[in-house]
Amino acid sequence: MNKLGIHFGSFVTNWDDDQRPLIKKVKSLGFDLLEFGFAYLLDMSSDERKAFGDEAREEGVTLALSMGLSPSQDIGSSDADFRKAGLKILTDTAKAMTEVGASDCSGIIHGAWNGKIDTYDEKAGYWKNSVITMKEASRVFENQNIYFNVEVVNRFENFLINTCDEALKYIDEVGSSNLGIHLDTFHMNIEEDSMVAAIIKAGDKLRYFHIGENNRKFPGLGTMPWKTIFDTLKAADYKRPISMEPFVKPGGEVGSAVSLYRELMDLSNYDDDIRQSLKFVKTFLK
Repeated sequence: MNKLGIHFGSFVTNWDDDQRPLIKKVKSLGFDLLEFGFAYLLDMSSDERKAFGDEAREEGVTLALSMGLSPSQDIGSSDADFRKAGLKILTDTAKAMTEVGASDCSGIIHGAWNGKIDTYDEKAGYWKNSVITMKEASRVFENQNIYFNVEVVNRFENFLINTCDEALKYIDEVGSSNLGIHLDTFHMNIEEDSMVAAIIKAGDKLRYFHIGENNRKFPGLGTMPWKTIFDTLKAADYKRPISMEPFVKPGGEVGSAVSLYRELMDLSNYDDDIRQSLKFVKTFLK
C-alpha cells in the first residue's frame, strides 16, 4: 500500500516556519507521511534532528524531504561558486537525513527553482554541469544509503528537465542507483503529451509521486483524470509514496513562490477540505 503524504507548504506561510508541529497535524488529518523542508532540516542541531525523527516514529509518520535549489545554488550554473554551494547543500542534506531517519529527498535538485536562462543554447552547458556535479553528489547519496529524486517540473519553474524522457536521460547520464524520478500531476498536465505514458516510461525509476489538481487545489477539486492516473500507477506496480502538494493559501514567502495572488478557494474549512480530499484519493487505492 502506498504511503499517503502531504507537503509542508500546505500549512506554512514562510519556508522557515516551525515544522515540528506538523508531525501530529498530518497524523490527525489521516496521512502516513510528512514531506518537510530541507532548509528546516539543515537548521536543526543533531539533537533536534533526532528528536524530530523520534517523534515521527512515535506518531507512525514517515518523513520525506522536499528541496528546491536557489539560483545561487544551481549545480548547472556556469558559476563555479554556485555549483559548489549547490553541491554542499545536496551533500549536507544527505548526511542530515540519516540523523532524522528520512530515506528520500525529492524536488528541483538538478538546478534552480524558478531559475531562468536567456537563450535555448545555454541549456546544453547547464545540463553538462548539472550531470557532472550530480555525479559527485550521488557518491555521498550512495555512501549514506539514501535517495534523491529529480522532479520533472513545468518550463516556468525550471528549464532543464520538463518531461519524463528528459529525467530518464539525466539519471542515465549520472549513472547512480540512488538517483530516482519524481513525477507531479500538476507539472505533467502542462508538459507531457500523456501522463499515462510518462508514468509507464518512468517504470522502476519512479520513487516519488506528487498529486495536485490542474489549479493546485486539493485532489478532487479540479479537472485531473484521477481514475486514469491511479489505474496507471497500479499498472506500473508503483508502491512508493504519493504526496499531496496543494497550494491554495496566498500570502507570505510560500504564496509568492508559487505565484498565488488571489483567493483560490474558501479556506474556512481547510482541515475538513483536506480530509475530504484524502478520502477521495483513498477511493482509487482500494
